[in-house]
Amino acid sequence: MKRIKNALLALLFILPVVAVATDASTYQEGKHYTVLNGLEPDKKPTVTELFSVYCPGCYKWEIGPLMQLKEWLGQNDIDFRQAHMSFMGNYARQASTALAMTAGTPKYDAVKQVLFNHLQVARKGDWRSDADFFATLDKAGLKESDYKSLQNSLPTMQTILNWNRYSRLVNSVPSFVVNNRYLINMSSVKSREELNGLISHLAQLSLSQ
Repeated sequence: MKRIKNALLALLFILPVVAVATDASTYQEGKHYTVLNGLEPDKKPTVTELFSVYCPGCYKWEIGPLMQLKEWLGQNDIDFRQAHMSFMGNYARQASTALAMTAGTPKYDAVKQVLFNHLQVARKGDWRSDADFFATLDKAGLKESDYKSLQNSLPTMQTILNWNRYSRLVNSVPSFVVNNRYLINMSSVKSREELNGLISHLAQLSLSQ
């Protein structure tokens, strides 16, 4: 069963930054990370967050810890991207489609925010109809007509196909994958510094193989 990580991840970045060893022996396969097979490895260091707008823990990351993580990644020349998972919620597939068709455009963050706001801030529950869903998207400037014209476009379908590959490999969100090769075991991470060190280690490990 697909699961939502909640309290553990929400508490992670409440913890203080502490100094930890970051040599290779610090991190162990099976304890700190899992090796994923079946994905094309990234050629440049990249962290991918797998998330769902239905996930309260994902929203807590979005408005807090994720901003700190993205800043650190940028400082260390590590790319960041997101992939929306469709394994929970009646309108999860439509949410993924809306996010996929706006990925890489200025509308992406606006669409993501209105979807999160509906479910996690206003707590209106799942959308009751297509009209209800499109009314939410309209707040982000994504018209129903645009959605319908782009939903079957090649870029949208390719993005969704790529995201669905992750959904076959993970069973909870939010999850973080490094270089399309290593899935971080977030329950093993006790501080921001430890997470940063693990990401650095996995980024270099993947590129050295």
